[in-house]
Amino acid sequence: KVRALATHSELYDSFVEHRGVPLLLGLLNHANADLAVGVFAILAELTDEDSSLHEMKDPMVFVTALLKDRFCDMAMDCVLRIDEAQSEEDAQAVTNFLTIVENLVEVAPLDMCKEFAKVPKFLPWLLKRVRQGPQVDWNRMYASEILALCVQNTAEAREAIAKQDAVEKLLRGIAVYRKREPEDSQEQEFVQNLFDCLCNMMVTPKNQVDFGKQQGMELMIRMMRERKFACRLALRLANHAMNHCAENCLLFVEKLGLPVIFSLFMRRGVKESINSPKWREDEEYIVSILQSLCRYCTGTALARVLNKFCENRFEKLERLLEIHTMYFESDKSVHSMKELDKELDVDEKIEDQLYLDRCEAGLFTLQQADIVVVRLCNMGNRQVVEMIGELLGIKGVPVTDISLTVREYCEHLADTASKEKGELIKFMKNLPTGQ
Repeated sequence: KVRALATHSELYDSFVEHRGVPLLLGLLNHANADLAVGVFAILAELTDEDSSLHEMKDPMVFVTALLKDRFCDMAMDCVLRIDEAQSEEDAQAVTNFLTIVENLVEVAPLDMCKEFAKVPKFLPWLLKRVRQGPQVDWNRMYASEILALCVQNTAEAREAIAKQDAVEKLLRGIAVYRKREPEDSQEQEFVQNLFDCLCNMMVTPKNQVDFGKQQGMELMIRMMRERKFACRLALRLANHAMNHCAENCLLFVEKLGLPVIFSLFMRRGVKESINSPKWREDEEYIVSILQSLCRYCTGTALARVLNKFCENRFEKLERLLEIHTMYFESDKSVHSMKELDKELDVDEKIEDQLYLDRCEAGLFTLQQADIVVVRLCNMGNRQVVEMIGELLGIKGVPVTDISLTVREYCEHLADTASKEKGELIKFMKNLPTGQ
């Protein structure tokens, strides 16, 4: 009868008011495991995205009642008593538990992720479940999805799993895909979820350093070299790991990552067309990695980066300016399309949409490419500066286009990035003029 709530939104409030929630949750501790399994099935229906819960004026009334009566802790205790291998019913019970978590997170992403992160055994269980078994079954994939959701939404979850050696464990989880392709779309999603977890963990400098210590950079370089399914995911993760992290940038050079990233930069062996969405996304990560290397490498490592731009008759400098031209024109076309809208009605919404459209057109890639040009002009190599000036003239690229792009980037930097801003403004004085 409780399932009837799912089709009658007006009954949820009454169910909460008449203390139905604690009665239902109390069954999770019942000695008869079948009753506990039944509770998961009911709650999965009551919280489903197609249920009447989402038709309530305030769905949080029901969600708050679940939290008040310790659903998170009680549900976790119940899951730990279930052995999925025993029967399909037990496996389905775990599926229902994960479904409930996902449904509740959709109602209140931040609040629910924080609440579940507080449960001592929840994140460790997810971390263990995603590494269980040789086969990627549905619950293993689902657990990876929930883990990715939690890590993405809250710092509390990121901090909690970091204490469980998550960086090392997740790296072990993805290492098998260096040479092996996922067998199906479910396994592909599982692999993507593990990479997403690691990418979100790289927000914390400590996790970035730990990533390097756990041989994460070496693994990413090998995956990019293999050009299997994990190559694009490794490229993205390497970018996150190197962003504002000098240690990993130096490690990337030391572990022979330069030939790999510059091979991708020159599109050697790349099958996607130059305008395909996949390639444009990859190109963003590639150029961002090059910018990190130019910014954070020092000494011999920086000399090796500079040398890569000089080899083969400066072909990589030419490719860099080709990227500038392509994305500058793309950005310019977005401006032209929005010009009429701005004349008719200039407001914040149009300005915000213009910025989003520019980002979609590759504004970040353009900015990163131009910052690389600026940094290369300040590495003390006169030959590089002269060649950049010569190529600007040949390609008809005004140096003001580069300086304006970099200045706009500086204007949008946060106050905490004052050092970077001052550095770039100073470096722009050394840009050559086109010949």
